[in-house]
Amino acid sequence: MSSLIRNTAFGDVLHLLSGGKVCQTETERHDYPNPDQYFQVDPDTGEIIVDWYGDDDPENPYNWSFLYKVYVNVLLFCMTMAVYMGSSIVSPSIPELAQYFEVSETVATLSMSLFVWAYGFGPMILSPITEISWIGRNMPYIIGLGLFTIMQIPNALVDNIAGYMILRFISGFVGSPVLATGGATVGDIWRIDGGFMNGLAFWGLGACGGPTLGPLLSGYAVQNLGWRWSIWPLLCLNGIVWIVLFFTLPETSGATILTRRAKMLRKQTGNDKYRSRGEMQDRRISLSSLLYETLCRPIELTFTEPVLLCANLYIAYLYGIMYCFFEAFPLAFQGRHGFSVGAMGIAYVSGYIGVALTFVVFCIYNLKIVIPRFKQGKWRPEYRMEPAFVGGLFFPASVFWFGWTSFSAVHWIVPLIAFGLFLSGTFLLFQGFLSYIGENYPRFLASAYASNGLFRALVGGAFPLFATQMFNRLTLQGGCSLLGGLAALLVPITVVFYMYGAKLRAISKHAGRATNQDSEKKPDVESAPNSDQSSQECLECEEKNDETVG
Repeated sequence: MSSLIRNTAFGDVLHLLSGGKVCQTETERHDYPNPDQYFQVDPDTGEIIVDWYGDDDPENPYNWSFLYKVYVNVLLFCMTMAVYMGSSIVSPSIPELAQYFEVSETVATLSMSLFVWAYGFGPMILSPITEISWIGRNMPYIIGLGLFTIMQIPNALVDNIAGYMILRFISGFVGSPVLATGGATVGDIWRIDGGFMNGLAFWGLGACGGPTLGPLLSGYAVQNLGWRWSIWPLLCLNGIVWIVLFFTLPETSGATILTRRAKMLRKQTGNDKYRSRGEMQDRRISLSSLLYETLCRPIELTFTEPVLLCANLYIAYLYGIMYCFFEAFPLAFQGRHGFSVGAMGIAYVSGYIGVALTFVVFCIYNLKIVIPRFKQGKWRPEYRMEPAFVGGLFFPASVFWFGWTSFSAVHWIVPLIAFGLFLSGTFLLFQGFLSYIGENYPRFLASAYASNGLFRALVGGAFPLFATQMFNRLTLQGGCSLLGGLAALLVPITVVFYMYGAKLRAISKHAGRATNQDSEKKPDVESAPNSDQSSQECLECEEKNDETVG
C-alpha cells in the first residue's frame, strides 16, 4: 500500500516533505537486496542500465492487480469525460450569452469552437512532455487538470466577451493532457494480449460521452440560474475529480518509474553510473528535434501519407457533424417539440446510452474475436476496419434518420434513437480508425495522432459556426440530407483500407510493416506512445525509434 501511495502526487509531496522517510518503495528501502543481477552495462558508456527486477517486479504497472488497473482506468475515464464536457457544457447558454454580451449567436457559439480548437492545439505542445522520463504522465495530468479547474472561476465571473473567449481557449489548452495521452496511460498498465483493448475502449467511452453529457450537467442550471451556471458545474465536477486524482492516481509510465529507481540507486550507492533507458533517451532530445517532431512532422505525415490523410478527413468530418448536433438539437426539440433548455440537456443522454451499449458489444468482440487472433498469430492491421465499417454504415444512416424524423408529428423518441445510433457509429469509427493509424505508423505514433487530433479539432470547432445558418436556410431535413450524403461518400474508405491496406503500407515511406510476429510481442513500457481519444494498440511494436519524441 505504501508503494502505491508513493506513486501518486500526494505520495510524492509526502516523500519530499519528509526528506524521503515516508512512503518509500521497496527500492528506496536500504535493506532491499542488490538488484544488479537484473541490470546490463552499456559497453560504450559503462553506465549500468536500470531495469525491472524480473518479470514479476511489483512496481511494473503490468504487474499491478487487476482491480487496481481497473481503478486507474476508471480514473482516466472520469478525467477524460470531465474535460470533454467543457466543450459542450456552454451549448444551452449560447442564446442567453449572446443576449447578455449583445453579440450574435454565431459569436457566442465561438466560445465552444475556441475550446475545441484549443484542445486540438494543446497536444501538439503538451503531448511530447509526457514522454520525458523525469516528467512522466502524472505531473501533466495533475497540473493540467488543476489549472483547468481554476480557470473556470474567472470564466464564470468575466464580464466582457473578449475575456470570456480568451479564457475558454486557455481552459481547453490546459485541459488537453489527458485527451492527448490517456490512451498511452491505458497502454502502460494493460498488455496487448490482456485487457488493453477493452481498457482503451472504456477510456474512449469517456471521450465520446463527455460532449453529450455536458448539456445535461448545465441544462437546468442555465434555465433557472443564468448563463454563468454553464461554467460553475464544470468547476465543481473537475474539482472533485482533481482531488481524487491527486490522492490516488499513480504514475504509470514505466520510463518514469525506472528513472526514479535509477535516481534512488545513485543516491543509495553513491555510484553515478546507474541510468534508466529513459534518461539515456532524454539526453538525445534536442530543442530543434522536439520542435520538429511536435510542429512539423504531423503536418508532413498528413500530406505525404494518403492513408493518414483519408483517415484524418473521415474522423474530422465525423467530429464536425457531432458538434453540429449541438446546433440541430434546439431546432428539433425546442422548436418542434417544445422542450425546455433543461429537458433538452436530458435528451442528449440518448447518445450516451447508444455509446454504452456499443461499448459492451465491442468488448465482447475483442474478447471473442480480436484477442484469439492475436494469440493465434493471425492478426493483421486491416482487421481494425471491421468495427469501423459497421460504424461507417451507422454514420450516414443516423444523420438521415435524425433529419427526416424531426417533425412535431413524429414522437421525439424517434430522432433521439437516431442520435444514439450516431454516437454508436462515432465510437466504432474512432476505435477502428485510430487503432489502424497506430498499427500503420508505429515509429511516428505521436506525430500521427497529433495530426489526427489537430484535424478533428479544427473541423469540429468550425462546423458549429455555420451549422445554424445552414439548417435555417436548408431546413433541418435539407441540412441533414447534405451532411448524411457526404458521410455516405466516405464509407468506401473503410472498404479500401480493409482490402488494400497491406499494399498501401508496402508503398508507403513511413508506414510500418506490421507482421503477425509483431503483434505477439510484449509492449515496450518505456516507449508507450501518446494518443487523443485514440488507440494505442500497436504498443507492441518495439521498433519505435528515437525519432519519436512524444
